[in-house]
Amino acid sequence: MRRNGKLAIVKTFVTCLIVLFASALVYGGSLQEEFDRLCVHTQEAESLSLERLQELVTECDQLLKKIEESNDEKKKLLLFRLNKCRNFLAYMVEFKQEANLSSPQ
Repeated sequence: MRRNGKLAIVKTFVTCLIVLFASALVYGGSLQEEFDRLCVHTQEAESLSLERLQELVTECDQLLKKIEESNDEKKKLLLFRLNKCRNFLAYMVEFKQEANLSSPQ
């Protein structure tokens, strides 16, 4: 019985490790996926509406908070890249707002 008891403990321990690491990988992956989903729009920013650009900036701000709170090993890199993406989208918002103000109606 001792052997079976130790084997059960080892199986339980290994299962717990798998669950912990799997959830960490999924969480980290979802941050990367959200980053990719948002920052892909920088390539088409000129053709997006002002409202859509503002939505993307807001979503970037929300993702920045999530990343800051995470323990992701790529946290610094994601924050740096997302800030660049967010700043570009914010620049496009300002650019389009100025263009709308200066264009005759």
